[in-house]
Parts: sequence; structure tokens; C-alpha cells
Amino acid sequence: MKTLQYAWRFLIRSKSYTIINLLGLAFSLACCIILVRYIHRELTVDNNCIDREQVYGIKRDINGNIYLSTLISSKDSSLIDQRYINKQTSFIPLEKDYVMVGTNRFPSRMIVTDSVFFQLFRYPVVQGNITLRSPQSALVTETFARKLFGKENPVGKVIRSSNDKDITIEGVLGNPENKTFLQFDVVLSKTSSSSWERMPIDLFSFMPGTDMDKLNKEGRNPQYVNSPESGDTRTYTYSFIPVKELYWDTSISNEEPLMFFTGSYPHLLIMIGVCLLVLLTGIINFINIYLIAMLRRGKEYGLKKVFGARGKELFFNIWTENTLLVSAAMLIAWLFIEISAAPVKSLFNYHFVYTAFDWQLSLAILIILPLITSVYPFIKYNYTPPIISIRSIGSENRSVRSRILFLGIQYMLTFLLVVLSLYFNNQLDVLLNTEPGFRTKDIIIAQLAYESKDFSSYTDESMKLRQERIEALDNELSSCPYIEDFESSYTDILKGDYGSNYISDEGKKAYLNMRFATPHFFHIYNIKLIEGELPNLKDKDFWGVLVVNRAAMEALGYTTCQGANVTEENSLRRGTSGQSQPIAAVVDDYYSGHLSLGKKPTVYMVSDRMSGDVYQIACTPGKKKEVLDFLRKTELKIYGSEDFEYSILEEDVKAIYAQDQQIAIIYSVFACIAIAIASLGLFGISLFDIRQRYREITIRKVNGAQLKDLYPLLLRKYMAVLGVAFLLVIPLSCYIIHIYTSGFAVKAPVTIGIFIIGLVIVTVISLGTLLWQVRKAANINPAEIMKYE
Repeated sequence: MKTLQYAWRFLIRSKSYTIINLLGLAFSLACCIILVRYIHRELTVDNNCIDREQVYGIKRDINGNIYLSTLISSKDSSLIDQRYINKQTSFIPLEKDYVMVGTNRFPSRMIVTDSVFFQLFRYPVVQGNITLRSPQSALVTETFARKLFGKENPVGKVIRSSNDKDITIEGVLGNPENKTFLQFDVVLSKTSSSSWERMPIDLFSFMPGTDMDKLNKEGRNPQYVNSPESGDTRTYTYSFIPVKELYWDTSISNEEPLMFFTGSYPHLLIMIGVCLLVLLTGIINFINIYLIAMLRRGKEYGLKKVFGARGKELFFNIWTENTLLVSAAMLIAWLFIEISAAPVKSLFNYHFVYTAFDWQLSLAILIILPLITSVYPFIKYNYTPPIISIRSIGSENRSVRSRILFLGIQYMLTFLLVVLSLYFNNQLDVLLNTEPGFRTKDIIIAQLAYESKDFSSYTDESMKLRQERIEALDNELSSCPYIEDFESSYTDILKGDYGSNYISDEGKKAYLNMRFATPHFFHIYNIKLIEGELPNLKDKDFWGVLVVNRAAMEALGYTTCQGANVTEENSLRRGTSGQSQPIAAVVDDYYSGHLSLGKKPTVYMVSDRMSGDVYQIACTPGKKKEVLDFLRKTELKIYGSEDFEYSILEEDVKAIYAQDQQIAIIYSVFACIAIAIASLGLFGISLFDIRQRYREITIRKVNGAQLKDLYPLLLRKYMAVLGVAFLLVIPLSCYIIHIYTSGFAVKAPVTIGIFIIGLVIVTVISLGTLLWQVRKAANINPAEIMKYE
């Protein structure tokens, strides 16, 4: 108890240094807690799974196209000893589906599964149950239920699914505390239909002891998708992937980006790096300022050691003081986190709720951080001879050097954050201002054809009615004076990563991205035809003619399309396997995704007409609002509802770089906080050091020194620290930037400007911190100082 009181009195007496220390550590802890919460969320994706390492999905590879799937054949299934399967289920993802409540249509992300799915993945049940007892049973998420019915109880309500069947809401699901790789709004029973638009995705829970290496070894043996006699020579391999890795496996392609979330390890490493930099800045600042406060007690500790005080007692004193400081800083940090909740939510696009992890993290900091910050001060004072302490250790050169060393490390970390912040902002600027190579202005991507995804629901009559609705929709769009051109498809220009190997006449093989298109596609996006021409397509079949881009020509080794032919290695088309096809034309390249990935070699199967529920619409400049109003009226006329999903292509392109923007903002924000922490540290050190030099300043003034002579004298040491820290950071920051951008096809150059700007920013702020104290010291009255000396 006496130790606690003694520690409290010391902190109160050193209130200037205590306040500086509290603020610096609180800012550092707040930033680190925010980042650690984000990192923890990323590392615990699908923690609601009963066992993320023992529940597996199927990853199938067909000619380089990798996606989650089901075991295709009974031969595959026979490779799994049924005795080792604990639970087995599957789900069908339907991203572009909808439900009807009265005459209102609500677009929804839907999965079709059974109750076993919820035995593998635990979701809180807000109301009702999750048994999916009948084909007409359905579950909805709590968020979607509020969208449908507001505050009314949704259990027992009847809604209509896209296959025109009435379904009854049996239960309402809450959101798990953790992030999940699969997002959905509605769950339908697997027994509701046997034929959906998409293939199912299998999930297995295996018994302990199952030899997964053996199963994956068997899956690596290539097998035919269909009988090769049919002309389909495609082969596939498969492997079992644990749920823990689904979120992080970027090799998996999917056409449901709003349903399947993916993570990025490089992005996570950046967050970890920023967290460590800010934490180290805060800890070093804390230790440095704490040592300054302890310098005033050097004689006291020396006398205690003379009278028999042991190292254990000294460590306990230091640890108690640090624990009090860390505890107070923790309270301020959480207050800062609470105040900044709204901007943090916007930055990370996630609302952080309080969980047990927050208290565990806080407790870990309270236990570990005081121990870390107590080690160096304890070693410094415990192993210093008492006579040195009694003579005032603060005046020793060794003590001054240690303070300057810590300050230099702080500034190295700060410079590093500032320079990286400037570079990533430049990189973001390059990404946002580099033309993708196709028209983005006045383009609307709209889902207009709302038809059933349940193939079993169609009859000859209903199929005829569907075709009539699609034709009516196309006719309406063709009649709109504000629509320049349009094309219906299953994906827009930014989606679709399916491809195959193609072989040139000279035998050169290249993997080409494949896209089905009509001539309207190239007109909508202003993609120029640079060689050849499109023939009359009316007499062509579904596969049309082949058009490639420049990148594909280069990959195939062609310089002209005249006489150029290609052969698809494993044909997806019946009866064309091994047959050479001419390249009809060449179009210009464009970036179909993130610029850092480059321009993809692409082959287009161009035909006269396509179908699909996604409409790519080119509007007359300045007429997007009129087109959207027209589309609402058209939807009401044909489908009985004004509701439809759409996006503006310019915004979709910017959304590709949302992660880059997040990185740039995080670096900028935390670089500013690091500067603030370093400035607090500089303020505390200079406050002590300059006061220690009051006698020297007085003597110099008595001997005729002017203000212009004193300013360089007092600033020289700190400017030297800034300069050395800056020089050391230049190669380190260049190396980090090189490593991060090594695989980028488009990246901002590393210019001297970012280093100069970083140096100016930190120097100006540091000078602002120093000048007030230097001016105060330079204007002291020599008589006052001599009186006390």
C-alpha cells in the first residue's frame, strides 16, 4: 500500500512529465487497439464454425479455373471412406435472387441448404427455429427481416420466392460476433427444388484421424469432366480446403462477390506493420519520458541502495508507477476509441461491437506493457553504482546519449510512417487517375431481368412467357432516346475470370481470359477495333467468331491477325476439340480489374445475341437520371415492381481501389498520430535538457552571446537527430515499398519528393515544438538564474 501511495505522489509531483507520458501512450494504445481489433476480426473469420480446421470445402481446378464446388462423380465420392465423415452438407449460392412481399420486390442473397449447415456453422437464433422442416420453410437474417417487415415479428409471415412459390419464414438469424466468408439474406430448404441455376458447394466435417493427405493426393489425379467421346476434353483436379483457409485463398474464383468475402494477407501484414510502428513509437516515448522523470530521483535511489534497498524493491516501485500510468492511459485510450467510433466504422467498413476479446486485450496490455516498460529503467538504475546516482545520473553523458538514441528511434519510426503514407497516397492517386482503357462515364450496370433461378419451376408455357418478357424488356430499352446502346449478359466488364489454354499455329501456348460478347459490348465501352473486322454474325452459331486483344496476340506470338489461327487446348465446345479457328479481329487492351494486375490476355467469343439478367447500358451524357426513371417505369410495366439493383460503372471502378484507399488513409492518420507522439516526446526531453542548460545559457549571455547565437546552440542537437533518423529511413522505406509493389503492373514511382516533403513536415512540427522552449530559455534573466545557482 505504501508503495502505491509513494508511486502516486511521485506521479503527481512530476505532473508535467506525467501528462506528456499519459497523452503519448494513450494515443499509441488507442491506435493499436483499433488495429488489433481489426486484425483479430480478420484472423477469426468463420469462428462460428464448429471446427475451422476439420470442416472442409471442395476446391476444384478445371484447366486453371479454380472455384468451390461439389464432388462431381460417384467415383470421386467413393474415394472417401464414409466412416470418416462426421457430417456432410452442401449449399447453393444465389446472389442475384429476390423475394416478393406483396407487390414489392426485394433483391436478396440466397442460399439453398439443409439444417446440417447450421450444425456446422453456429448462428444466433433471434426468433423461431432453424430446422427447415418443409420445402416451404425459409430463414431470414435479422437485418433482412427488418428490411421486409420493419419491427413486426417475421416468424410465420409468408413471402414469395423467385420461383413463384409461397414460403413461410420459420426463423430469424442474428449475426455472429465474428466475420464470415459467406454472406446471405435468405435461406431456402434444399427440398424446395432439385434444379437450381448454380451448382452446389459441398462441406464435410471429418472424424479425427482422417488422412486428408491421402484424399488430396487422389484428387490431384486429372479426370475428365465429361466423357471425352462427347468432344469435351476438359479435365479437373480437386482438393479439400479447410474452412479456415476459404477466406484467404485468393486463387478461388467466384461470380458472387457480394456473397463470398475474401481477405488479403499483404493488406493484413500492412496493418500489423503500422500497429507495431505506432506501438513502438509510443513505448519508446513512454520509456524516454519516464526516465527523464526518474532522473530527478537519482540521488534518492542511490541513497536507498546505500541503506540496503534490494533490486526487487526497486523493480516493484518502478513497475507500480508504470502500471498506474498504463492504467490511466488505457482509460483515455478507450475514451478516444469510443469518441472515434463513427470514423473508425467508416474507415474499416465494419461496426466493431464489444466482445470478450476487448477485455482480454486490455488485460494483456495492463499485464505485459508495464513489465516491458519497467525493464530498461530497472536495469539502468539497479546496475548503476550508488555514488553515480547520488552525483545525479542525469548529468552524465551516457544518460544524455540514451535519451537522444530513444528520440532518434522515435523519429525513424515517424519518418517511416510519413514516407510510406506519402507514397501510398501517390499510389492511390495513380490508380484513380489512370484511364482503365474503356469508357466508364454514363454507364449503368443494372439487373433488369428478374426470372426464377429454379429450373424445375419452368414449364413450356412459363418458358415462353419468360422469353416474351425478355423480348419486351429489350424492345423497351431500344426505344429509349437516352440509351445509346446496351447489352445483356451474366457479368459486366469488371467481372468474369474464366479462361482456357489456347495454342497458336506455331505451337505457342497461352492462357487467355474468355468472354462472351456481342458487337454492342465494344461499342458501349468504346473499345477500339485495331485490326481486322467483324463478319456478318447472323449466320454464326452460339460461339460466334474469335476476337482477341493486343495482350493475347503478344502472348500467342502473333504480330497480325491475318492468317492467325488458334486452337483451344481443352475445348469447352462440343465438336470443336482440336480444331483450329481463325482470329477475326484484334481490339485494344483495357484493365478489367485492379491496375496492379495488368491487362489480361483475352479472347472474345463474339456472336449476334446474348442473354442474361445483367444489362450494361450506355447513356447519353448527362442523362443517367432520365434513364434510371425510364428503367423503373419499364420494370413496373413488365415485372410489376419498380425495384431493381443497379450501379454506376465509375463508382464500381473506384470501389476496386477501396482497399488501397483504406491503406492510404490508415497510413496518413497513424503517421499524424506518430508525429504527435514524437512531438510530445521531444517536448518532454527538451523541457528537461534545456532547463539543465540554464546555467550555461546564463554564462554565455553574460559574456555577450546574442539570441542568434543561442538558437543554433540549443537546436543543433535535435536537428542532428532528425537528420540522422531521416537518412537511415530512406533505404528502409525504399526496400519496404519495393517489396510491397514488386508484383504491381502499375505503380507510382519512388521520387525524392516524398522524402523531402516528409522531412519538411516532421521538421516544421518539431521546430514548432522546440522554439517555444528555446525562446523561453534564450530570454531568461541571468540575474534570476545566478541567484539560485
